Amino acid sequence: MASAAEPTNAMWVYKTEALLADNAERAELFTFCEQRNITDLFWSVHYQRQGRAQGIARAAELHAFIKAASACGLKIHALGGDPSHTLSQNHPRVMERVDATIEFNHATPEDERLAGLHFDIEPHGLPQWKKATLEEKCALLTQFVEINVKACERLRSKAPNMLYGADITFWFDKASPEGEPSYPVTFKGVTKDATKHLLDVADNVGIMSYRNTAEGKNGIISLVTKTITYADAAKGRAYVGVKMADIGPPMEGFYGQTEAAMQEALKPVREAFAGHRGYAGIAYFMYGAYREMPVK
Repeated sequence: MASAAEPTNAMWVYKTEALLADNAERAELFTFCEQRNITDLFWSVHYQRQGRAQGIARAAELHAFIKAASACGLKIHALGGDPSHTLSQNHPRVMERVDATIEFNHATPEDERLAGLHFDIEPHGLPQWKKATLEEKCALLTQFVEINVKACERLRSKAPNMLYGADITFWFDKASPEGEPSYPVTFKGVTKDATKHLLDVADNVGIMSYRNTAEGKNGIISLVTKTITYADAAKGRAYVGVKMADIGPPMEGFYGQTEAAMQEALKPVREAFAGHRGYAGIAYFMYGAYREMPVK
C-alpha cells in the first residue's frame, strides 16, 4: 500500500446562488469550513446555453467566489449531474458540460480556477431502475461507467491539473460470497463492479454510505471497507459520505442529533481507516443541513 496522504474533509453545497450573491453568507460558510477542517467543497454549478455551446452561469461571480475561497484554503469542485446523464443518448450533453467546466478555467488566474469536476449521476435514480432486471441494471451501470470515464479522460487531456470525482453508492461493489460482483460491468474488456472501474481512473469518489452508526454489520465501516481497501492500491481515493439532511429513513443519517454526537459517532471511522492511502476523509451531505445542526 502506498503511503497515505493526510485525510481531509469535503462537503456538498447546494443553493449556491444565494452564497454567490451574499457576502455575509459567504463569510459564514468560510468560517464554518475553517472550524471543521473542511477543505473541499462540491459546489453545485448551473450550466446555460451560450451560443452553440454550454457555459457555466454567473461565471464572473463564481470566479470572484473561488478567489475568496482560495484565500481561505478552500478548493472548489464543480458539482453537477442527473440520473438521466447515465443514458448513452445524453452523454454528448454531459460532455458539453465537461468542456464548459474546462473553458471556465481557461486563461484565468490560478486562484480563480475550479480545483475539479465532481459528477453526481446516480443511475439508481432513474425511473426504470426499480423494475429493471439484473441484466438491465448492469447495462445502466455500464453506461454510468462509460460517461464517467469519458468525462475523466477529457479532463485529463485538456485540463490535467483539475481533479475528477464521482459519487457512488456503497452497494455498487456488492459481491457474492464467492467474490463475484453482484452488478458486473464489462468495460474495455474487463469485468468488475462499477466502483472499481471508477477508482481505476478517477481522482476520488464520494461514497453515499449513509448510516448513523459506524460499527456493526450495517454500520459505515462495514459498508465502505471493501471500497477503501481497493482504493488503497488504485488511482482514486474514497470520501466516506455522511448525511445530516432530513432525507430518507432515520437510520441513514444524523438528522435530529447534535454535531457533537455525530462527530463522536464518526471517531471509529477515522480510526479504522487512518493510514489507508485510499481513505480521503469524510464528506458531509450537506451544508444547509449541517449548518442547522445544534452544536451540542
